[in-house]
Amino acid sequence: MYISDYILTSKKLSNNFSSNKDFNGVLIVSSFFALWLSAQISPVIESNIAYIMILTVGILHGSNDIMLVNHSIKSKSNISSLNIFIIYVLMVGLVAVLFYFLPFLALSLFVIFSSYHFGEQHFISKSNTKNYLISLYFTFYGMLIFSMIFFSSPEDVIIIVNEITNVFITQDFLKTLLYSSLISTIILSFLMHYKKFITFNFFEEIILIALLFVIFNIASLIAGFAIYFIIWHSIPSLRDQIIELHSEFNKKNLLKYLKNSALYWLISIVSLIVLYYLVNDDKLFISLFFSFLSAITFPHVLVMFNLFKNKSKDLS
Repeated sequence: MYISDYILTSKKLSNNFSSNKDFNGVLIVSSFFALWLSAQISPVIESNIAYIMILTVGILHGSNDIMLVNHSIKSKSNISSLNIFIIYVLMVGLVAVLFYFLPFLALSLFVIFSSYHFGEQHFISKSNTKNYLISLYFTFYGMLIFSMIFFSSPEDVIIIVNEITNVFITQDFLKTLLYSSLISTIILSFLMHYKKFITFNFFEEIILIALLFVIFNIASLIAGFAIYFIIWHSIPSLRDQIIELHSEFNKKNLLKYLKNSALYWLISIVSLIVLYYLVNDDKLFISLFFSFLSAITFPHVLVMFNLFKNKSKDLS
């Protein structure tokens, strides 16, 4: 009896590992395809594709936050769906107000929060425990991704930051950010491996970072950001959310997710379209576009943090 149970468990674990391995393989192939495509098409077409991907898959992966909140806390409290929606919208509005009055602080917090979120999404399934060192590692890894994107298009980044915050940053600052985040990530990677806090393949992670660095330097700023944001963040996040909500990632549950997300996604898209026509300035719109992403990112990061926290309680 015990032997048969062990064999069954081993098969389940093996199938799960194989599934994750296949999934990562698809992401890697998609990255190489995106790299090839960036070298073949004009910058204008490249930027348009990037915007389309961010507006569809990118925003979509955060459009089901209300349902995720309902799923995780409604059974533990008497908060209604309407109240959850109001609180969520107020959080987005609060961030927008913060960007208006304290833009540099808001942008800095957006980069830090998003850095943690990127690292959390990438390593959460490989984590064996939960403590402040892992949270620090998540943040520095995500900061490394951001700094590579910034370093590859410094002129564009400097202009966008100046338009959003009225603060002028230098290329030396971006270079320092890259080197410090790289060194911190390397040191913490060895510490995570030594302490067995996270289980990962060093070679695979190095190859991924090298691939992303090449992509960021070949693609434009918006395209480089879109490739990482869609392939290595949004799609894995969608997969995790569907598994959390519906227990399994398949076509049927994907359609359920899309149906439940449609209203919130549509509201976001309409808001951006209205903003674009009101501004009527492509350069200014890019700055406002990133501000808009920031406003909807903050509550999404908190929702996903709460989701992963609940999933990993048994590890601490």
